[in-house]
Amino acid sequence: MRVLTYNIHGWRGADGSVDVARLARVIRSTEADVVALNEVFHPWLPPGQGQPALDLLAAELGMTACFGAALTPNLAFAPLSPYGNALLTRYPVLAHAGHHLTPVAGHEQRGLLEVRVLLPARRAPLSIYVTHLDHKSEAVRVQQLTALQQWTVRDRGRPHLLLGDFNALAPDDLAVQPALREQLPRLGDRSDQGDESPQVVARLVRARYVDAGAAERLPTFPAAEPLIRIDYVFVAEPLAPALRWCRPWQTDETAVASDHLPLLAEFA
Repeated sequence: MRVLTYNIHGWRGADGSVDVARLARVIRSTEADVVALNEVFHPWLPPGQGQPALDLLAAELGMTACFGAALTPNLAFAPLSPYGNALLTRYPVLAHAGHHLTPVAGHEQRGLLEVRVLLPARRAPLSIYVTHLDHKSEAVRVQQLTALQQWTVRDRGRPHLLLGDFNALAPDDLAVQPALREQLPRLGDRSDQGDESPQVVARLVRARYVDAGAAERLPTFPAAEPLIRIDYVFVAEPLAPALRWCRPWQTDETAVASDHLPLLAEFA
């Protein structure tokens, strides 16, 4: 089983263009069975198209799409199109639901998409959670994580996945490369952390999630010249023995298809 998480930059590539076919080519090249997407406008219609971009992408890949709205901004680019997280999968979808995380004044509303799929030869469903945490403040991310865990706790002790753009540094990454903190302003992060270690990833590890990308610590942002690791595949402890590897995926189009690199993990 291959699992991908990918922030698609509101459907716009780093070159400013909307190219659903290009995104499909990048995702298809990974041979992923499950694809978590962040920064998704839906049901937004690309210029000249009669179907929403998410439906077009799902059709190109032969996958089922699920969407969870976090907010409904009124932007010139996507007027009144809800914005949030999505999941594409080759597996049968048994159920899905979108949840709002704790709202914080002055910060964008964030959400959590919960999907249950049925894997081949499995009697029990696999839960997959997709989120995108605040990009401005570690303190706000911690609040959002606390809300998120009120949903994921229902799968405690069962195999499940938590995927997405967490906009957070891992303490071990920072210990090896202290200069990573200097990259936070590139995310718009105005955290007043001083010498305090980032908390979000550490809390998830204490909750017995395995950070699938920790072995190689390869950066995922920005796509053209990756400097910082903020996209994650977190694996619940019962599923961790099946993890084979996890690393960013790069092709000749990933530098422009989005401002993030996709992150791919493979499980036995």
